[in-house]
Amino acid sequence: MIARRHLQSHTVLIVAALAAFALLLTRCGGGGTVEQETISGKVIDGYVANALVCIDLNGNGRCDSDDPQTQSDSSGTYRLSIPKGSTAPLIAEVITGQSSDTGAPGSAADGSYRMASPARDYSTDITPFTTLVQLCGERDYALAEGLVRNAVGLPPKFDIRTDYAASPGSTAHKVAQSVVTALKAAGMLDMSASESMQQVIANLPAALTDLPVLRIDTKDAAPIVSKEIYVDATFTLTNPAVSNEAWPLSGKIRGRGHSTWGQPKNPYKIQFKDDASYAAVPDFLGMKKNRNWALLADYFDRSLLRNKLAFSLGNSSVLADGLKWTPSGQHLEVYLNGDYVGVYLLTEDIRIDPNRLNIKKMSKDLAVNDIDGGYIVQVDARLDCYNVGEMNLQHHTPLGVPICVDRPDEADITLPQLASVKSLVDAVEQEIYGPNRLQKINPVSFVDWYLLNEVFRNHDAAFWSSVYLWKDTDAAANPADRTFNMGPAWDFDLSGGNANYNDAWNPEGCWVSRTLTDWPNWLTRLFDNDDFLALTIARWKQKRPALQTFINKSIDTYAARLQAAQARNFDRWPILGQPMPLSGHYTFYTWTDEVAYLKSFLNQRMVWLDKAYESPDSFRSMCR
Repeated sequence: MIARRHLQSHTVLIVAALAAFALLLTRCGGGGTVEQETISGKVIDGYVANALVCIDLNGNGRCDSDDPQTQSDSSGTYRLSIPKGSTAPLIAEVITGQSSDTGAPGSAADGSYRMASPARDYSTDITPFTTLVQLCGERDYALAEGLVRNAVGLPPKFDIRTDYAASPGSTAHKVAQSVVTALKAAGMLDMSASESMQQVIANLPAALTDLPVLRIDTKDAAPIVSKEIYVDATFTLTNPAVSNEAWPLSGKIRGRGHSTWGQPKNPYKIQFKDDASYAAVPDFLGMKKNRNWALLADYFDRSLLRNKLAFSLGNSSVLADGLKWTPSGQHLEVYLNGDYVGVYLLTEDIRIDPNRLNIKKMSKDLAVNDIDGGYIVQVDARLDCYNVGEMNLQHHTPLGVPICVDRPDEADITLPQLASVKSLVDAVEQEIYGPNRLQKINPVSFVDWYLLNEVFRNHDAAFWSSVYLWKDTDAAANPADRTFNMGPAWDFDLSGGNANYNDAWNPEGCWVSRTLTDWPNWLTRLFDNDDFLALTIARWKQKRPALQTFINKSIDTYAARLQAAQARNFDRWPILGQPMPLSGHYTFYTWTDEVAYLKSFLNQRMVWLDKAYESPDSFRSMCR
């Protein structure tokens, strides 16, 4: 027995020695046994000349003398020989008195700092954004990018792997400059240290962490009293992350919403005028340009986070492969006719548009007779849609589901198109409740929309209201777009344990898959299809780790960003600890407790759903 242990110990020592020798060969490129490759990229603040660039083979977060290294040239470009296929991080050290920004000729680095890229297969360009991706510590780079966007206040899907130095003054460029300011303040950070990300975030300048401000002045200070009639208005939008100068805009504003409309803090619909001032705006808080926006009040949601979190999750790498488009939203503070009215979420509204749900628009020219195009419908218990004369956008399916044809709206749809849309909706229902086949739907979109809403236990999503479905033309490039898709996701203020009715505060129990109305819930029937159920379970298990990471880190990030503004919001609207219609089964007297409750609810819910989605049998026993 002693001899055997001695032999095992001796073997371990030999293996360790061989591993050390292999590492030495890898680092030194010696012995001719490690194939090399040459990579090239740029060091970007502007374009940084004379930066020291290396591959960090031992993972200690810095450039050592025996790491393969080089210098960036006068254009910020470097070429570096590395072990082929290496996944080690790339490091750029910007040195005071040595490095300079070629974007500002003669501008020497005024502080030494490090930047990084997590690996050559992520990016050979080394920028402030790739540095944050490295410091994030997530090897799922798409997930890491989402967390980085949150950390610096950029909207979902904002492209942070762009050469922003080529577009000076852009949102990406300005935000990147703020990150560099934080990197300089933190000194020569160890790019491998787990606390380095927190150090950088703590040093971000206030301009990047303060909320933008939107000032709205209606013509003659007219009150906004209608959800149908617009009031002319002027707007000034200030985004301190980009500039202290306000963008002046003109347009109009009206009320919007259902339950929240008529509350002390109202939601609004705004439309900017297509004029020279609008043309000059590059984007809206990093979101793609459009004239139409919603201002969500989140009055019932005293965390102020649920819509922002749900929309960001739908846009994230966790769910975006199944959901073609989810609205983005950015928090800001709003003044209406000089009166501070609190924190709002400036949100993309739902429409067919190249910068929104990008599907084919049908022509409204009767001569064209175009009935093969994209459309959006909504399950809406209120049937709150246009119905005048022959133009009736309201519809009941053969089994009684109340449907509104949302897009094209009454101004843009022809009667033949309207009849065609209603007929196609009915055909999908007949397919589901007849043979229960999946041919007419995109099951991945149905599953991912369902999972997003079920995690939040979104009350209205059980085929009550704000349940959107869409279809593109039969000639769409993506075959899945030619079928019925779920989405876009919408309306989460009474989710996440926030509603005070129907046991909505209970983190246990399936909700969105149940039939709770006088009309059927298509999802209830779809879960009778073994393939649909198997797909749901598989996608839950696949997405679960990233889902938990995104939810928890995003809540922390959004809460930190709202810390100062929420105090002003609740000074204006003193509703913490007060009874509210519809929301707040539990009474919390501080905003911090509201945020903590949301986080706790979602984590408890994910744990319960793990049990429900363990197998088809567990789902049937716990959710049917």
